[in-house]
Amino acid sequence: MNTLLQNVKTEYKKVVWPSKDETVKSTLLVAAMSVAVSIYVSAFDVIASKILKMMGTFFGG
Repeated sequence: MNTLLQNVKTEYKKVVWPSKDETVKSTLLVAAMSVAVSIYVSAFDVIASKILKMMGTFFGG
């Protein structure tokens, strides 16, 4: 158990943590991409729904 904790401590010292600026930029990028993907999926859903509704009307559904 002691060896495990020593190994964890050694590996923890090797970790390179991002700066505050990098963290903020990454967070903003993730938020922007989430919004962009949400808009894309919503637009696809609306278009697909309209197409399916038109097909149902056309084929007598």
